[in-house]
Amino acid sequence: MTKNATRPDDRPIIVPQDNSPDNRIQPFQIEGMDVRGRAVRLGTALHEILASHDYPDPVGQLLGELVTLTALFGSFLKEDGRVTVQAKAQEGAALNFIVADFCSPGHLRGYADFDEEAVAALGGGADFRSLIGDGGTMAITLEQGADNERYQGIVDLSGDDLGACAITYFQTSEQTPTALRLASSCDRVSGHWRAGGIMVQHLARREEGGPRLLSGDERENWRRASILMESVKAEELLDADLTLDTLLYRLFHEDGVRVFDPQSVVHQCRCSQERLKSVLTQFTEEDRVHMLKDGKVEAVCQFCNRTYRFSPEELDIKDDS
Repeated sequence: MTKNATRPDDRPIIVPQDNSPDNRIQPFQIEGMDVRGRAVRLGTALHEILASHDYPDPVGQLLGELVTLTALFGSFLKEDGRVTVQAKAQEGAALNFIVADFCSPGHLRGYADFDEEAVAALGGGADFRSLIGDGGTMAITLEQGADNERYQGIVDLSGDDLGACAITYFQTSEQTPTALRLASSCDRVSGHWRAGGIMVQHLARREEGGPRLLSGDERENWRRASILMESVKAEELLDADLTLDTLLYRLFHEDGVRVFDPQSVVHQCRCSQERLKSVLTQFTEEDRVHMLKDGKVEAVCQFCNRTYRFSPEELDIKDDS
C-alpha cells in the first residue's frame, strides 16, 4: 500500500500509492446542489507527526484533529502557498497551543506544547474544553502567490470542539455556510494514529455581493446536505478499509455525488541543517559559546523532534581555550 521515498535531507517518507485509502484529500460535489466538499483520511502521515513526540492520548487526539483540519484548509489553495492553523489556549490551561501547517503540494506537519503534569492530572479522558480552558483563540494564516501575500483570520475557541470553532470561522470570516466533522484516534492494537474529516460548504453561485441561500429550494438543499454529512460516524472516518469514495457514496448516493482527482499528502517538516544554522548565527557569539556542549552545538526542531549538531567552525565560534 505504500512505497518509500526520500526527503531532501535523506530521511525516509511514506508516500501513498494510488490504491491506498490513506493520506488523501478527496474533493467532491453533490449533484443538483450548490454544495461542494472535501473528505480527508490520514494514516502514516499523521502517525509520523504524533509518534515523534509520543504525545499523551488527549493531546495527540486534539493535534490529530487540528492536522486534519489544516489539510482541509490547505486543499483550497489555488496556487503554491502555505496554510497555518494555530489554536492557543487561555493562560494557565493544560494545553498551551497546538499548531499545524500545510505547504503545497501536500506537506503536513504539526506540534503541540503542553504542561505534562497538568495533562496527566486530567486523565486519559480529557476533552477539548478541559485541555484549553474557558478561552483561547484559533488563527488561520494563508500565504500564497509570487509576492507571498498574507491573510489571517482569528476566531475565539468558544465551541464545544475544534470542528465547531472552525465552523464559526467560516461563518464569521468568510460568510460561508459550513458543516464539518473531525475524528482522530490511536488504534490500541497497532499503536498507530489515524484521523479523518469531512466538510461541506454552500457555494455562492449567483449570490455575489448578497446573502447566501436566497431561495427556499437552496435552503432545503443545504439543510439536507449538511444533515447527511453530519450523520457520518467517527468509526467511518477512521476505518482503514473504507475508502473515501465508498464513504461519500454511503452519505450522498440518493442525490448523486461527483468526486474529483484526489490530492496526496505526506508528513514533511521544513527544518534543515541550513535553516537551523541560519537561526543560530543570529545569536551573539557569546550566546553561541554558551550553547557549546561536548564541543558541539545542538538544536532540536520542535515539529519533528530531530536533533541537529553543529561544530564550532560551522557557527564561527572561536576556540579560546
